Amino acid sequence: MTGVGLGLGLALAASVALNLGYLLQHGGASGAPPVTVRRPLATVRGLLASPAWLAGLACGLGGWALHVAALSRAPLSLVQAFVAGGLVLCVPLAAGLLGHRVTGGEARGVALMALALAALSIGLRASPHSAAVPAWSLAAYLAAVGALAVGLAARPSRGAGTLGAAGGALYGAADLAIKALTDEGARHGLGAVAASPWLAAAVLATAAAFFCFQRALQIGRALPVIAMMTAATNLVSILGGLLVLGEPLGHGGLAVVHGGAFLLVAVAAWLLAPAQAALAETTQAGGAAAASPPRSGAVRSSADHPMSRSRSARSAAAPPLKPNSRLARSR
Repeated sequence: MTGVGLGLGLALAASVALNLGYLLQHGGASGAPPVTVRRPLATVRGLLASPAWLAGLACGLGGWALHVAALSRAPLSLVQAFVAGGLVLCVPLAAGLLGHRVTGGEARGVALMALALAALSIGLRASPHSAAVPAWSLAAYLAAVGALAVGLAARPSRGAGTLGAAGGALYGAADLAIKALTDEGARHGLGAVAASPWLAAAVLATAAAFFCFQRALQIGRALPVIAMMTAATNLVSILGGLLVLGEPLGHGGLAVVHGGAFLLVAVAAWLLAPAQAALAETTQAGGAAAASPPRSGAVRSSADHPMSRSRSARSAAAPPLKPNSRLARSR
């Protein structure tokens, strides 16, 4: 297996770990205090108090390490495409474990992603990009992405999807900075990585993306948040790899095939978002139920949790309501 092929294999493994970590963190965060950048320590303490969130953090860190290893062996644009390819695993998980009905769009997403990754695998004997990092171009690109993310997150009427897009753009910027760090480390060693300005850029972008994305998951539905975050991450990182780092598409017909494959990755990731959202919403409901058990005598809808009992069983178990009771009036 070539170095690029090994890197793409690591990217797929990273996707598995990152998606598992995300689901666990999503479930753990549902019962945590509101995520806010104004109280970073309280936010972190609240999240660390959740065992599920801690387990997700461990998976996420493992996935991040695999992602960095993949970036050190393969171009960023290819690595990001294969990380997105791991979304196909959400479909059998959602269908087999949760009884999620696979839609036609999700089935087409799986087929498109498989086709895209097969097309991107053509010509893997090419060496990863190893030219000097274009410092000014990369700095300008990261600054532009940061300004876009601030604009999205700072809008008074922003919704959860907008916050998810801001987080995704920042995650894409962090991927670019990490790719620059792996290139510098390969040429000049760990000392150059520690002294590189891209290290600070990666840390700042990741931290800002964390707050945007975690808050979006708390205030909005999982489907639009995941879809917008995934689309923004893919767009920023793949375009950055091609336009800023100069990663080649290939020559002639191969360039056309690879360009089309990148477009298919973006479309497929969007189509696969519902399956990932089904997993995320189930873990969120489970985390919320564990964090806030129902009070005695409370009557809840059967839609409150996927594993809840039927409405008729709950109604039979609840005490009769008087006409002038507070609960009766609230209905």
